[in-house]
Amino acid sequence: MGFEFRTRTATAVAFACTVFAVSSAGAQAVVRGFLYDDATGRPIPGTVMLVDPASDAPVVHASTDSSGQFQLQARAGAYQLAAVHPGYKSVLSALIHFQDGERLTIRIPIAESSDPQNKIGVLEHIRPSAPVKASESRAVADGGVSSRKLAAVGLQYSHADFDKSSAQSLGDFLQSVPGLRVVDPRSASSMAMTRTGASPSSVLSRNANACHVGWFVDGHRMDLPGRADPMTDGLASLSLDAVEAVEVFRGLSETPAQFADPDLRCGVVAVWMRH
Repeated sequence: MGFEFRTRTATAVAFACTVFAVSSAGAQAVVRGFLYDDATGRPIPGTVMLVDPASDAPVVHASTDSSGQFQLQARAGAYQLAAVHPGYKSVLSALIHFQDGERLTIRIPIAESSDPQNKIGVLEHIRPSAPVKASESRAVADGGVSSRKLAAVGLQYSHADFDKSSAQSLGDFLQSVPGLRVVDPRSASSMAMTRTGASPSSVLSRNANACHVGWFVDGHRMDLPGRADPMTDGLASLSLDAVEAVEVFRGLSETPAQFADPDLRCGVVAVWMRH
């Protein structure tokens, strides 16, 4: 899932316009995330704004820190996300509708001389909603992990499994998963599915044939197709205390349709965070 960028860019956003102060009272929409270089995947400093589409005026803005992180708060309404960095082509997203109390965590690409090749990636999206029925609450809470486990689709691991291991991080835990080769438990990009058909005892061999792994967080794809990037790589260092469940799909035949992007024929790791 990702938000498309509009054809025109944020150069139309006038910094001379007054940036309106946003009251901190009441439940506001919160947008947070990272600004990164589209070509390298590395975090980049800059300014991120929510823009009023009627006037092109920034409603609220924030400068990113040294790691590209930012956070914005605004009342419910329709806004566009804009991002600027000196020497880069500014970007402006399509219209996004926010509700009070909504929480959105995203990663925004920005490119030097053209529109970014990657879309705005959604890492987490929490909407205020009416209570669900008790019979539906578990399926809603875990993104369908329970139903896939009952159907024996892929491998599912929960806190009960984490507690049985001595692992502290996600990368440490994934070393024990059959069919997944882990060279460095601190690096998601060092992990690959093995495609030998061998037994679990030999399938982790360093000599096994390896395949590219797709990474999803709360149902949203994280990895950049065709290359490694620091944000995805850092998923391996997630504390297991922050993880609700993890699923491993070891090839196209195991991968559910919701994760089956065309370039992910060799498997997927899906991480579900505790909220």
